[in-house]
Formats: sequence, C-alpha cells, structure tokens
Amino acid sequence: MLTGTVWAGTVQADNPFDELDSEVTAVYSSAQTEQEEYLQFVLAYMNEYENWRSQYLREYDAYRAQIIEKWGDGLVSEPLVTVDYSRDQKTRTVVDLERNEAIVAVLVEPNMLPEEAEKAVKQAAKTVMGESGSTLASVVESPKVLESGSVVMVEVNYSNVTETAAKKVIQAQTRTQLQEIEKESEALVAQLGATVSTDLIDTPVVASAIEKKKVQLLQQEQLRIKKLEKTYQIVRQQAAKQPPKTVMEYRIKLPANGIGKRAAKYVGFAEQESQRFDIPAALVMAIMHSESSFNPKAKSPIPAYGLMQIVPTTAGRDVNVRIRRKDEPMSPAELYVADVNVETGTAYLNILDKSYLKAITNDESRLYCTIAAYNTGAGNVAKAFNPDGSRKIYKAAKIINSMTPQQVYDKLMADLPYDETKHYLKKVSTRIRLYEKHSA
Repeated sequence: MLTGTVWAGTVQADNPFDELDSEVTAVYSSAQTEQEEYLQFVLAYMNEYENWRSQYLREYDAYRAQIIEKWGDGLVSEPLVTVDYSRDQKTRTVVDLERNEAIVAVLVEPNMLPEEAEKAVKQAAKTVMGESGSTLASVVESPKVLESGSVVMVEVNYSNVTETAAKKVIQAQTRTQLQEIEKESEALVAQLGATVSTDLIDTPVVASAIEKKKVQLLQQEQLRIKKLEKTYQIVRQQAAKQPPKTVMEYRIKLPANGIGKRAAKYVGFAEQESQRFDIPAALVMAIMHSESSFNPKAKSPIPAYGLMQIVPTTAGRDVNVRIRRKDEPMSPAELYVADVNVETGTAYLNILDKSYLKAITNDESRLYCTIAAYNTGAGNVAKAFNPDGSRKIYKAAKIINSMTPQQVYDKLMADLPYDETKHYLKKVSTRIRLYEKHSA
C-alpha cells in the first residue's frame, strides 16, 4: 500500500503522469492551432474575393465618374438594359428589353445646328447597327426598323434627382454583393467539407469572416457615395461656367415579337445542358428569360454576365471547382459566349439541386428552393425556415420536408431575407409553366 509520503515523493521525483499531461496539452494545442490555421485560411480565401471585388468597384466608379461628367446621369448596364458607349464616350446606345425600346444618343457639339445634330445621331444609329456583336444589331433584324425612330433633343442633367438615382445604383449593387459574400462562404465551406473536420466547419469562424466582409462592404459603400457626391459637386461647378450641354436622342421601338425570336436561339443549348445536368430545360429557359431576356451580352453592376447572369467569383468559380476541376473564377469573355454561359448556369443549378439542397426530399419543394438559392444562396433559403435564423440547410430541410410544396413556396415568399428574391421566385416559377407549355 502506498502511503501519502511515498506518493508525494514519487510525484516530486518521477511523476508517471507527466507524459500524459504533456500529450493532453499537445492535443489541445494542436486543436487550437488547427482552429487558428483554419481561420487564417478562411480569411485569406475570402480576401481573394474581396481583392477582386474592390478592384472591380474602383474601375467601375472611375468609369462611371467619366460618364457622369459627360452625360450627367452615369447610366450603366443592368441585366435587362444594355448601355454601350463609343470609345470617346460621345455616343451612347441603350437597349431596354423591358420597355422594348432602344435609344441611340450623341452629345451635341457647341454651335451645332439642330438639323446637323439630327443627321449625326441617325448616322450614329446606322454605325451601331453595322458593328459586329452590337446589342442593337442582335435585337433588330432589319435596318428598316430605324426608319420609324423619332428624334428628341434633351439637356444634360446634373440635378439632385439624377444624383439620387446614381446613389441608388451603388446601394442596389451593395445589397446584391452582400448576398454574393454569403454565396462565397457557402462554396468555401462546401469545398472544405471533405478536408476539414466537421466540428471546425460548424464553428463560428466562417460566420465571423462573413460579418467582417459585410461590414467592410457597407463602409466601402459610404465612401463610394461620398466620392459620388464630390463628383457631382465638381461637374456642377464646371457646368455653371459653360453653356448648357445637350444630347440628341434617336428613339426606336423594338419589334413586338422580339423575345420569342431571341428565346428560340437558345432552346437547343437549354435542352442539351438539361440532359447533361438533369435539370428541367423549362427552368433553364425561365431563368434566362428572367435574368437577361435572352441577351447574351447582358451585364449587371454586381458584376454578372451573359444569358444566365453568372457572377465569375461565385457561381462561376463553384462550377469551375466542381465540374471543370480548376480553382479559379471565370472571365467575362467566357461568360459572354452563349453556350458556355448556359452550360455554367445549368451546372450551377445542378450543384444547388444535387448538393447544397439535396436533403430536401420533395422535387417540387426543392425546385422552389433551388430557384431562390440561384438568386440569393442556399444559406438565405435556410434562414427563411430556421426559427433561429441559422443558415444550415440540413437543419432547414427537416422543416421543409414536413411541409407541402405550396407551403414551402408560401414560406419562401413570406420570409426570404430579400424582397428581390421573392419577386425572382415568383417570376421564374410563372415562366417555367410558360416554357413547359411551349415545349409540350
């Protein structure tokens, strides 16, 4: 029997548990190191996105400042409105597929007579029509359409109303990019899932990184708005010292049946990728209709590109990693190629349907969630169902699987975090039925 004295002496002289203590310490130290390394990796990975986004926004704002100086309104492309400027930025072409009209405009030179300005803008319209790859040429089948256009002279406007509209573009851009940050994190977690322990994935590391990036983006928004205000202040001062600037516009009504003819060009791509990725062709067509109105050169300020409005660093990179086996964003040049864009968009729908949302058992319920996730990410879909606001889709799937498809749709329409996504879900769901009927 060991006495207290002998035990004490043994501990002091040669503790048999010293080795165990050091091993336990090493395990905890290793776990802490792994956690820290994981955090650093997540932040570094997300910084790649941040650097890309910051560079894009700097170039975007610098270009827009030039446009504001010349044209007043800083008009740039949106998904359904393509805006192109000539190299010297003195000619502008706007193709609005929502209003079904196009406007070719030229800045009127000082001392130019109205009839000279009218002649110049009509010539500009013919020039744009003759340019290879121009959006106007792609939606106007015959130059004869130009003959029905009307000419209007307008003054360049640097008003507060114009400035407010320019600010709203930045605010809308920020709202959408907040969602893209969430999509980036989802792709990162999915990519790490096979190589990092589940308990690390479930820690708040990624959530913390997301919030940090969101705060930075919102701070950047305020700086961008202040810079925009300064731009308008400067151009107003300049304008006050000069005669009023005017623009001659040539307004053209586009053919009424244009969307049907544009859609027909891409049915083959949709059907081909539908078979390859097991995604309904009607869904692919409905998303093209809603995202770009079948304009392969569509661009939004996010930025997103092409027929299915692919963001290079989120959906583009996700498809590259999973399908093409390369970890890099896609380029705008790639995404302006129609078949590549449709392939990428359909592959991303497959990733959402077969991977991120696979725990949802009912096909129709999963379809509604896939449509919403295409716009806002799977995490925001989960938030609509999880009472605690969790972004975990497996947790949300348990709730979704207890509901009917109609209940799922109604819940999404009521509780999705962004109104834009609610409108998007309604539009695409309605248009799916249109293309199902068309193909029947």
